[in-house]
Amino acid sequence: MEKIRPILKTYYEALEEGRILGMQCKECGDVTWPPLPTCQMCGSTDTDWILLGDEAVIDEIRFEDPSIGGDYTFRKANDYFADKTEPYTICLGKFPKGTARFHAALYGITADNVEEWRAKLPFTAKVRFIQMNNDFKVVGFEVPGYQSGKSE
Repeated sequence: MEKIRPILKTYYEALEEGRILGMQCKECGDVTWPPLPTCQMCGSTDTDWILLGDEAVIDEIRFEDPSIGGDYTFRKANDYFADKTEPYTICLGKFPKGTARFHAALYGITADNVEEWRAKLPFTAKVRFIQMNNDFKVVGFEVPGYQSGKSE
């Protein structure tokens, strides 16, 4: 595994164990994910690890064709995905225990079903751990019923 800072080490080790951790502020209660050493609401450094669970509520789908451009962050991240064959799109959502929205990869959305899934927003999606080339995992999500390239 690559050399990483202590806060990230705890986070990425938890991902290897199938757990997603966030940081909860002891002063204001805000939950930051991915974890950061300071509360993003009040600036406090008095935070504790919190388990976020294995699903999140997705409230926005940003369907883009990565072959023609789109979100630079995700095009760049895709360079590091170990499996580049399975299509995904970008979603915004929130962990039930979280207090901030995130953006992440969402599997199971195609040009043929994107409007159907947008009509179902918000919906709960299961976590999907994405293997990266650098020997660590990141968090993404799957639409309900998605399995190995098949969706409802």
